[in-house]
Amino acid sequence: MSWYKQFDLVWVPVVDYERAKYFYQEDLEFDLVMEDQDSNWAEFQISPGAKIAIHGVKATNANPIGAIVLEVEDLDKSELWLRGKGIKIFDKKEIPGLVKLASLTDPDGNVIQLSQSLVE
Repeated sequence: MSWYKQFDLVWVPVVDYERAKYFYQEDLEFDLVMEDQDSNWAEFQISPGAKIAIHGVKATNANPIGAIVLEVEDLDKSELWLRGKGIKIFDKKEIPGLVKLASLTDPDGNVIQLSQSLVE
């Protein structure tokens, strides 16, 4: 028996709650599954058993301390889709035979890294 039940979510701080909610719900098209406007909290289902949440705060640290990592089928196709929405990709790299990576940020500078496995 494990000391924990299951993974629930990863949350990130955001300064402009409504702008961030729009970004995750409309731009990235994640499903909003729970919101508490009184506490500036919203949760988005991104895959079975995995959620991302945002929490409105007065200020955030200017230097991100981590990243949300999303696995993608085809990094190039994902990049085209995101660019079509005006979302800029940076830090694109490949570790031969292992993984392709690229990053984007949400409106508050939180890093979202895309990962395409090259392992067969």
